[in-house]
Amino acid sequence: MSEREPTIADRLSETPHLELGKIAKVRRRDLVYRFLAGAITSVGAGVVTLVFGPRAGGIFLAFPAILAASLTLIEEQEDSVEAREDARGAMVGGVALAVFAVVAALTLGSLNAAIALALAAFAWLGVAVSGYAGLWWRKGRGS
Repeated sequence: MSEREPTIADRLSETPHLELGKIAKVRRRDLVYRFLAGAITSVGAGVVTLVFGPRAGGIFLAFPAILAASLTLIEEQEDSVEAREDARGAMVGGVALAVFAVVAALTLGSLNAAIALALAAFAWLGVAVSGYAGLWWRKGRGS
């Protein structure tokens, strides 16, 4: 690997911000990629729903439809390190979302809906924070 990957600690000083000038520079081709990725993912979720039922299809609706296109564009416009960082974050978020779905599916029929959703939200939060902390620890050790 030619570039040193930044650790999470290196990125603590970075703050999210909106650069309006960049919006005008977005290429139509990039928008088409994102639109097609979202459309293909939605059609795929619909097919899964028709073949395997609404429970299976619902899981696929949670898939970040433009992730593949976004990672490709980030890699192209910035670098592979940035795309890899976004992919790692998406993986942690995806696992946390799946845990939310499992907890909600197991508890919504037997518990009060508010309690079931609170349990699912806490499960999501625990997995998301643990995953993020795990990446922080791993990257802090130079991996």
